[in-house]
Amino acid sequence: MAKSLLELLEESCPVTLPMHMPGHKRNTALAPYLKTLAAQLDITEIKGFDHLHAAEGILYEAMAQAAEVFGAKHTFYLVNGSTVGILSAIRAVTAPGDSVIMSRNCHKSVYNALMLNNLRPCFIYPQTNMDYQIAASLSVEAIEQAIAQHAQARVLIITCPTYEGVMSDLPAIIRLAHRHGLSVIVDEAHGSHLGFSPYFPSNAVSAGADIVIQSLHKTLPSLTQTALAHVRTDALAHEMQRQLAIFETTSPSFLLLASIDSCVRLIRDHKKEMFEHWHLALEAFHQKALGLSHLRVLGYGAERGRDLENVFGLEPSKLYVSTLGCDIDGYELAERLRNEHAIEPEMITPQGVLGMTGMGDTVQTLERFGDALIEIDSSLAATKFKKTPLMAPHVYSKVPIATAERAPFVVLPIEETEGYVMAETIVVYPPGIPVVVPGEVMNREAIDYLLAAKAAHNTILRSRSDLDGQVAVLRDA
Repeated sequence: MAKSLLELLEESCPVTLPMHMPGHKRNTALAPYLKTLAAQLDITEIKGFDHLHAAEGILYEAMAQAAEVFGAKHTFYLVNGSTVGILSAIRAVTAPGDSVIMSRNCHKSVYNALMLNNLRPCFIYPQTNMDYQIAASLSVEAIEQAIAQHAQARVLIITCPTYEGVMSDLPAIIRLAHRHGLSVIVDEAHGSHLGFSPYFPSNAVSAGADIVIQSLHKTLPSLTQTALAHVRTDALAHEMQRQLAIFETTSPSFLLLASIDSCVRLIRDHKKEMFEHWHLALEAFHQKALGLSHLRVLGYGAERGRDLENVFGLEPSKLYVSTLGCDIDGYELAERLRNEHAIEPEMITPQGVLGMTGMGDTVQTLERFGDALIEIDSSLAATKFKKTPLMAPHVYSKVPIATAERAPFVVLPIEETEGYVMAETIVVYPPGIPVVVPGEVMNREAIDYLLAAKAAHNTILRSRSDLDGQVAVLRDA
């Protein structure tokens, strides 16, 4: 396709009278916000612009181009974020009642797919790195053990990289799963930038995953909600297309589609210099991080090159700042970044904050972040005691998730739920990983984790209860 979607929109929209949706009719004089939001280019599927779920023309060509750029057999544009890709991918490779093996640190969309499709999960907990108190890499041995114990499982679902940038040994994991006849879905939402530069690790597509879901908007220059799904075979691509037609909107915004197309073209034509600039910005931050005395940054400053327990590897776009060695916690650090330096972090935990970088960062933006950390660090002291670990807990399942999710429930204060079977999913956001899901038994560690998140004013998402500080538990379990 010679012209980009954006160029085609710019040519067509000014001269065509829209006797079709959307209702603003590209009339930006109607209200100031319409011009700000580029409504003059806002169309959905009309003649000449193809249909996302039955692509034959310009969208077909654009998605084929994306597949070539990312090294995939087939690629699908996603305008409902990675979530729609996850829901569609899992339904594409399973039947109701199937067993699946999955990492417990998957995004909540994976759990929604379990409930929607009545699937039976076998959870694999990632290893832990206690030096940073974060989830570490998935153990190949743990996956092999899970496969041996659940021979009926049809699919392996894993997340790589993690929010903090921790990588697992994807080639070894995927070879193992394929050897045992399992399909592999990789939630690579935080890794759309991987595989294009020697400064970053390779991606799940090159590792041989059957379906890979990537959020373009998380690290690459594309609008929020844009994502890609990469599929390894023709047959699976056909089924993936069918499932996307079920879960994804039938009125896709061509502004989002044009954003995906433009982003792919940018990577195709300018990846070398774009990734070089990103790398230089990260190196500038590294130089700043060398000046920290109390705060630590995973993989940067004095921490670069350290041997990290249970960590297979790191991808460098994430700047995870640990407060474990000093006299403040992650919530206090986040408040100081906001109030004193006008910096908003991506994620906050008791142990630290996550600064997410992207291709749009520059030497100046990352030096500013580094300078802010140095200024805050200069006012800190070393912690006088070892901080109690407060991490997402390990819980066990008592009732099938699809059964518990629809069973009668009662609502109790969080503090009173130890030993009760959960009737809802509870998620601290970000990172969007469920702390407990329906059918799991609430324990003291989970209660403490949720209370700490609540005290820090983190967003806590619940799927059935309505009142803050209360959760839904099974009435009859």
